[in-house]
Amino acid sequence: MTTKAYISEYGISELYLNIWKSGKIDRTVFHQIQYAINSQSLKSSDDRKIVSRLLYAVRRGWVSVMD
Repeated sequence: MTTKAYISEYGISELYLNIWKSGKIDRTVFHQIQYAINSQSLKSSDDRKIVSRLLYAVRRGWVSVMD
């Protein structure tokens, strides 16, 4: 599953909401969003901001990365 396919299938905002509700993110999804922000595959500035917020939340410990 590629990053772009995963993100477009669920939508960034829906993904963000689900992660914040649970406080957890799957390791695979975490790596996919890291790749998406680093590869500039996100065209919308809003999508980039949402992904940046998720990555920041993981760094701060607000969201846990699960296996």
